[in-house]
Amino acid sequence: MRLFVTLVGVLAAIWVIPFLLPVESGLKFGVPYRVFFSLIAVFGGFWFYLLRMPSMAPVKSTRKAVASIALVFVLSTGTIVLFANLAPQFAFEGKSASGATAGERGKALFNDASAGCFLCHVVAGSGGARGPDLSHVGAVAGNRRPGMSAEDYLKESLMNPVAFVVPPFDNIMPPFSRLSPEAINDLLAYLRELK
Repeated sequence: MRLFVTLVGVLAAIWVIPFLLPVESGLKFGVPYRVFFSLIAVFGGFWFYLLRMPSMAPVKSTRKAVASIALVFVLSTGTIVLFANLAPQFAFEGKSASGATAGERGKALFNDASAGCFLCHVVAGSGGARGPDLSHVGAVAGNRRPGMSAEDYLKESLMNPVAFVVPPFDNIMPPFSRLSPEAINDLLAYLRELK
């Protein structure tokens, strides 16, 4: 009974506390986050329930023992994979500038430490050297892969960087799937302007 009361209290906190946070805090927990953390709490409560159950007699059959181990493995791994797929993802929006063009917003995003583009790529003499120099990428992008437009090449380089790696660099760039579609478009606009 105590476990049930505790679980209800945790669920109530998950669903009520976000409404009590001041707007100035900047913290926002939408329904996907609340559902996700509620599932985690219920799953945790279930395991505590199992721990409190009386011990069972040892399994005498090797097949049953192996089947029990396999079942526990599949259930626990499956649950972790399910939670990983249900977990809400954060979309990086970048710092918005009112009245700025897409290229200006893309430049701000490129130079933002949260996105980290400048850590590996040089533009106009500043930036890292772990990836290709992008100072003139808008002019050369159309020639990097035969039959592919500059726009398509740049978009593929952001979303699926393993598709083509500029020699002699290594494949170390992560896909930028965490960027929102608007941020991707802004970054593409900035890269197209680098001629």
